[in-house]
Amino acid sequence: MEVFEKIKQLIIDRNSFVLEAGAGSGKTYALIQTLNYLLQSKSKTLKYNNQKIVCITYTNVAKNQIIERIQNNPLVIVSTIHEFLWDCIKSFNKQLVIEFDNVNTDRHNEKPHKIALLDLQEEIDTVEYDDWVFSDFEQGKVGHDDLILLSKKMFRANELLTSIIAAKYPYIFIDEYQDTAEDTVISLIDYLLERNKDRLIIGFYGDSYQKIYDTGIGSLQEYVDKDKITLITKQENYRSSEEVIKLLNNVRDNIKQEIPESKDTVLGSVEFINCENYPPRADKQKITDYEKSLIPIKNSNYDFVKKTLEDKGWNFGKNSDDKILIIANSRVSQRGGFGKLYKVYSKRYGQMANDKLLKRDHPLTTLFVGTIDKKTSIEREIGIENLIKFYQKRDYGNLISFLKKNSALSTNLKHHKDKKEITDKIDELIKIRKSKTVKDVLDFVESKGLIVFNQGTKKLIEKAKINLDDINDEDEKKKIIKDTAFFNTLISLQYKEVINLFKHSQNENVFSTKHGTKGEEYRNVLVIIDDTSWKQMYNFQNFFNNTEEKPERKLRSKNLFYVSCSRAKEKLVVLGLSEMETQAMKAIRSWFGENNVSTIGNP
Repeated sequence: MEVFEKIKQLIIDRNSFVLEAGAGSGKTYALIQTLNYLLQSKSKTLKYNNQKIVCITYTNVAKNQIIERIQNNPLVIVSTIHEFLWDCIKSFNKQLVIEFDNVNTDRHNEKPHKIALLDLQEEIDTVEYDDWVFSDFEQGKVGHDDLILLSKKMFRANELLTSIIAAKYPYIFIDEYQDTAEDTVISLIDYLLERNKDRLIIGFYGDSYQKIYDTGIGSLQEYVDKDKITLITKQENYRSSEEVIKLLNNVRDNIKQEIPESKDTVLGSVEFINCENYPPRADKQKITDYEKSLIPIKNSNYDFVKKTLEDKGWNFGKNSDDKILIIANSRVSQRGGFGKLYKVYSKRYGQMANDKLLKRDHPLTTLFVGTIDKKTSIEREIGIENLIKFYQKRDYGNLISFLKKNSALSTNLKHHKDKKEITDKIDELIKIRKSKTVKDVLDFVESKGLIVFNQGTKKLIEKAKINLDDINDEDEKKKIIKDTAFFNTLISLQYKEVINLFKHSQNENVFSTKHGTKGEEYRNVLVIIDDTSWKQMYNFQNFFNNTEEKPERKLRSKNLFYVSCSRAKEKLVVLGLSEMETQAMKAIRSWFGENNVSTIGNP
């Protein structure tokens, strides 16, 4: 029985399920088939009962794709998980205030010596969802991160709420389930489904091997083992060549993929290149110093492999068919020309630097290059670089709209002199940003009224002016010192780093972190791995030789390697910039094939 026929039978039998399907298997197509089947067979019933189907996605691209492929049918609500959860709980304001107070208590109990606990039930009348990352408890605004926890508390405490949801939405489907937060899975299965098995079906579509974010549930096997949902597997791979599929089957153990009969067979190729041209570490030389000394050789190895592939016809130009995937955000930032900027964020925020800078969840980053709307996953074209983009593209409609929303300038541009005043300012800004510091640019846009600073930036500027002698709380004083050092170091950088960050955010360079590639596919892929680049998170040598003692790191390394390799449609090359030892190479030769492994050795 084909996969869709199995799904259809489970729906007829009123059984919830999880579709586990490898990379390139057509998960989204199976989801579309499911939606179209229900629209054909259940439309009259849904309309009569004033019910709708819910389809949850995690990217705006996927959302628009699904809406288009079901012809924008009004019986299907396609939304992000945050949109859906907030829509479910927003009407229960009295209980929302109570549970939001509980979230506040949970947060404060983590640091009881630092924050005086607020009694929100006495302070606020309503709770609203804001698309910013963090909650503003005093204003009654729940942020992006806390909405997941708040929803779980609401689902757990209110059987009436879960009954109403099940009555409104008898079919709920989740795309890329592996990225769903554990708290959300608990809300959906343990509370919503368990209480409404007779009138609700939930379907999860995804791949546990493509979980690359720590916040995701990863696998639903626990729920399968408890018979709460039924497991279905999909074995086809419509994307990759025969050789790439063989490699993927060696990496994973729960699905053996195959080329479907309807697809033309492409042999393709895979190759692993191990770098062995590094000098030994000197006696008493610190590991960090030794690793730093190897960077020029690693850069040379990388340049050599890239040039070799280009000579063979690979194209790494802008918007090319081929892609370079790099494990470490720091390496991507260096290659992308904003390495110093990333280093400043990394020093202040550690592992959160990725969110603060590359995901643009920081007020300064937003001021520079805009951000993504957490509710809709749509690009919010605010910030200095978007102003420049509209101007240089002569997109005057968006330019005027931008200035109306984000500047202190008069945008009643009826007179030539008013237009000239604005264009002169922007022309001068373009020149300044190419050669001056971040501080110079910020001072200019503020003094000329081109950009009104957001509240987060204003607070950082105010902190930098605080007299620390007036602060009694030592923890607060330390935070101010860190924030001030971060701000002062950042504004001293050359602004060209911000320009390069913007190019990266708009996917204008060939480099990408593997975190940014899930769901994407390229003709040929060069994957760069280096165990010195992000040690606390990944260790590929230990994954290859099966000696990793930290389960979380092993899972991260395995999944990220799988996701990276599975992007390739035809040819795949993996370049190991950190030398792999004998046992690791033994596994690599077994996976890639003896003839597909080469080395860069000493001349």
